[in-house]
Formats: sequence, structure tokens, C-alpha cells
Amino acid sequence: MKQVILDTNAIRYFYQIECCNGEGVRDKVMRQYYFDQHKYIQFLRTVSSINIPATTKFELFFQAYRKGEADLLFKYNELTQHYKETYGIDIFVLNSIEPDLKFDQVQLAEDIKSGYIQTELYIKPRIEHEVKLMQGFFIILIGTLSDVLYKNIEIDRCIAEVISGLLTSQMHSRLQDLYNQYYLDMESKMCIDDVDAKIDKILLESIRDSFILINTVMRKEHPESSIEDKIVSFDASSTSEYLRELLQLNAKYTKSDYYVSLDRALDEMRHTKDFAETEIEYLRYLLQDALNGSKRIVHKNDMTDYTIITMLNEKSILKVNKAEGKKEDFKLITFDRKMYEFSKQNNVMYDEKIYNEFLFPQ
Repeated sequence: MKQVILDTNAIRYFYQIECCNGEGVRDKVMRQYYFDQHKYIQFLRTVSSINIPATTKFELFFQAYRKGEADLLFKYNELTQHYKETYGIDIFVLNSIEPDLKFDQVQLAEDIKSGYIQTELYIKPRIEHEVKLMQGFFIILIGTLSDVLYKNIEIDRCIAEVISGLLTSQMHSRLQDLYNQYYLDMESKMCIDDVDAKIDKILLESIRDSFILINTVMRKEHPESSIEDKIVSFDASSTSEYLRELLQLNAKYTKSDYYVSLDRALDEMRHTKDFAETEIEYLRYLLQDALNGSKRIVHKNDMTDYTIITMLNEKSILKVNKAEGKKEDFKLITFDRKMYEFSKQNNVMYDEKIYNEFLFPQ
């Protein structure tokens, strides 16, 4: 028997089938598989435990809270008890070692009964965590691009620190405002597509501002390596368009140049920071397609997926409420195309036999 981890869509489908007669569940997932609801539930009733990452539990809580459907949270809790009593299957919340990101189901149940949800407890720590992850992604991408354009060229350290501090502060402020609006401003009713569009705009502005400042210094210290102003100031409609212009893709630099610099940036992280191999490889997976012309280079949910896919890395200690599981016992069920591909390609909690139980190629 296996212990399974369900990502956000996998647990949402589980709840919707069991609690809401399958309302809202699609019969096609990841654009290519037919999803058999009945066989999915049949399979889940054979596992030893169902594990929900705290990040996923938060997403479910937030959506119910935002829609004013607190009764759904009651149903979810009742289902947990039903599975334990009827099938002997525990449904655990999988918490990370970061105290601010732990999800307390008992406290949530008490809050729902009292009619008061403590946003400080549930939402604000998540905002800070997601902002930190997204900002880190931005910085890695900017560093990689800088290595492509200014390879082996150094500018005055004090000036570099001023530029870095200014840009980091701007990034954090812009992202913080966006996430606060999405999570805390209930009147705005901002959808996830709006958030993704604004993230791309912030990323575009951050990259452009970075290279305008760096290029100003380059003109003074290394004029032979500076870039034309019209290129660094290019008024692009998306980050993807701007990157292709900035690198003069296929005219001056190629994707291979970018991949070499990306490898160098990730290798530096591997050796100088406390990043596990799974984290490094998932960042590579997200960043390797930055020049492919996609409408969006990164999405808000990519950072949520990053938290889930990397929580069972070799440097994490996990506590599943009162139970403990060995890393190799956990298998991931995801209906997110990116997470599925990464899990399969890198053999991270992947088991094809599980998917064959309820997914069928179309």
C-alpha cells in the first residue's frame, strides 16, 4: 500500500467527487488524458494514507473563504473522519519545517465555528513566502541574463550593491502589493489570470530597470560592452518579447548561450546556498523555456508547485501530523502538466502505475 500526496487539483477533485457529486470535475486533464472519476476514488480507497501539502490545504481554505463557502471546509473535515472510520485511511496535512507555513486544521475548525477567520494566522505568512519565492526566481533570471550579456565583466562592488539593493526593494514592494491585493482585498475579486499578467509586468519592469541601470554603469566603466539604449529600453508587451530583443536572439546570442549561463547560475546556488538538488532541478525546469516565446514565463502557481514538488527533498524534515513516512514511500498525484512532466522526467515521487489506474490517453 502506498502513501500518496495530492497536489491542489488532485485533492480538489477528490473533495468535489466525494462531497459534491463530482460537480466541476473535468473529464480531461493535462490536455491529453481522460480522467475516470470512479476509478480515481476506487484507487484512493486502497492507499495507506492521503497526504495534503500545507500549501494545497491553504489554497483550498482560501478559495472557500473567498467565496464565502465555509460549509465546504466542514464537509472536508467530515470526509477526513469518514475515510478514517470507513476505510481506515488517514488524511494528513503535510507540513514543512518552516513554522509560519504550517497549517493547523484544529485551529481552522475552531475559527469556522466561531465565525472569525484569523487572516493574520493563515494568509499573511503565505503572502510573504510566495513573494520571497517569486522574487528569488526573478533574481536568478536577471543574474543569468546578466551573465550572458556581460560575461566575466565586473563593475564597482559598491555600485553593484546599490543597484542590487534598489532593484530588490522595488521587486519586493511591487510583488507584495500584488499579493496583498489578491489575497486580502476581497472586493477586487482578482482572478488568477489577472495575477499572472501583473506578475509578468512586474518581471518585465524589473528586468528592464536592471539593465538600464547596469548599462549606465557599463557605458562609464566598460563602454565597449555597453548595449544600445533602444535595446535595453525596448517597450515590449511581455517579458518574453523583451528578452528576445535584449539578447538579440539568434543574431547576437543564442539559446545555447542562455543555457550555459543558467547552468552556471544554478551551479553557484548548489555550491554556495542551502538548496537541495530537487529545488535546483525544478528551477532549471521553469527557467529553461524563458526564451521560447511563451505568453508568460512564470505563473503564480509555479511557486506553489515549487513548494509542493520540493518538500520531500533530501534536506527537508517532514511531519505528517502525528505520523511519519519515509521519503521513498510517498508518491505524488498531480494533474498539473508542469508538475507531472517534472516529476516524471526527474523521477521525483513518480509512479506510472498509479496514473494508469485512472488516466487514459485520448
